[in-house]
Amino acid sequence: MRKQSILIPLLLVALLYLPFLGNAFVSDDIGGIVNGVSHWTWLEAIGWPRVIHLGVLLQYWTYQLFGPVPWPYRFTNILFHMGNAVLVFLIVKKLSKPTIAFVASLLFAIHPLTIESITWISGGVYAQYTFFFLLSFWLYLSRKIGSVFCYFLSVLISEKAVPLVFVFMLYEWVYGNMKKNWLRLIPFFVVSICFILFYISRLEVRVADLQQANYQTTSGLYNPFQQIPLAISSYLALFVWPQALTLYHSSFRLTTWELGFRMLVTIGFFVIALYGVVKKKPFGFWIGWFVIGLGITLLPVKIAWIVAERYAYLSIIGLSVVVGMLFDTLLYKKQLKVPIICLGVVVVFALCARTIVRNSNWRTEDSLWVATVRISPYDQHSWNNMGDVYSRHGQYEKSIDAFTKATEINPNYADAYHNMGYTYVQMKKYDEAIPFFEKAVSINPNLWQSYQDLAFIAAARKDYQKAIQFLEKALQIEPHDAVLQENIKVLRREVQL
Repeated sequence: MRKQSILIPLLLVALLYLPFLGNAFVSDDIGGIVNGVSHWTWLEAIGWPRVIHLGVLLQYWTYQLFGPVPWPYRFTNILFHMGNAVLVFLIVKKLSKPTIAFVASLLFAIHPLTIESITWISGGVYAQYTFFFLLSFWLYLSRKIGSVFCYFLSVLISEKAVPLVFVFMLYEWVYGNMKKNWLRLIPFFVVSICFILFYISRLEVRVADLQQANYQTTSGLYNPFQQIPLAISSYLALFVWPQALTLYHSSFRLTTWELGFRMLVTIGFFVIALYGVVKKKPFGFWIGWFVIGLGITLLPVKIAWIVAERYAYLSIIGLSVVVGMLFDTLLYKKQLKVPIICLGVVVVFALCARTIVRNSNWRTEDSLWVATVRISPYDQHSWNNMGDVYSRHGQYEKSIDAFTKATEINPNYADAYHNMGYTYVQMKKYDEAIPFFEKAVSINPNLWQSYQDLAFIAAARKDYQKAIQFLEKALQIEPHDAVLQENIKVLRREVQL
């Protein structure tokens, strides 16, 4: 297998992703870039002092250069993904055979499970921290300087890189010499421990923010005996059969038998991984890579979704290498060589086709939410977003129905109540709108937009004093909003007249 073979995965990445370079801002892109980064300072962009997310700083710089145009942000993600495909090839080639390296790099490059970290601009942080971790690991294998610094950058980009220190340790156990090289691991552990202490000090704030954002009324802990089997089995299933791709893998309605089956799959997976690690088998290292890569997302604390495709971006490299090992083994059986190559070509074409279809789902907010609600019909966010889709097209009755479904799934979903009220405002049914705005702020007192819309209704009825009171409440929550400031000035002039 020649070095030039890496050009095939890179060419496929270009063919699969560049046609979708102009996809619109969707979901968190709008709040994070259009309404967020555009108004932040560089220090606010990294989230300090609550978090440190260097990846958002890259968005800040991109905004300063190009403004609110989607393609530069997405092009950056694509470049990082290409870099990751190259690093996968180089790392696996150093640890194994060129054929395995090619298959692993190719599978990783085209697999639709990686799309959230490439096409979705807000998911690009996963491709970014993966790049610097892979670069760090390659430098470590090559015994070149800069490995610790690259690892430090990876952790600065995302806290989800913190557990990746165990990849270095696992490498020394399986491939290297732990007794001889343990001192090399110390700087990596120092970096991870420092960041662990930093994030522990902010854990309570992080959990509170997420509970408010998702209107969770339950405790801040998952049941790990359900969470881990659900996560591991879901990622394995999506890797093998990436059909049920969706932004919201958050509603699992499983029978006892289905949950039991997932538990058996997960136990079997861990048994195989443990056997490989104990026996110092290469496949044990790569299965271990898969688990370590999921790291923080497997913790029972509710600081992450149970399953999200972007979480698996780095992890599926491990599964891709295992597939490459299997492919290489079967390739050397003469009677299987031709069928295995034909099967490999079919799999590549199938994955490419699925990637194209899934990238099409991300073209606009409308196409994304229609695809999402089809796969995740029991998720509150799916129906809330579908309500927005109907509202944008003037289908207000369908919009009300969608928001109602969202509140039926989660009766404490303040955003959906607000959106229902706003839909009635668009229909000029102000009496029907008011109770929904009041319900929204009773659940989430920080939802200043509801106070803003209540002020609009009061002003439309020429009750300017009441409108001013609502705007004052909104400004207490969002004191720097220029629109609120201007509106309250106008109303005060009306009162004076």
